[in-house]
Amino acid sequence: MATDKLTELLARATNGDPEAAAAFLRARAVRVRAAERVTSSARAAALRMIRADG
Repeated sequence: MATDKLTELLARATNGDPEAAAAFLRARAVRVRAAERVTSSARAAALRMIRADG
């Protein structure tokens, strides 16, 4: 989801739209999970590189 959409959802949510608030939270949760997967993947790759050097 584009940042423009997230900004629009957040604006609607702050104006009291409960559906927009729920959609914003779902979209934010998806982004957080994606970031966690990338971090976890990068950490695993770094550990493999360290082991390969040793």
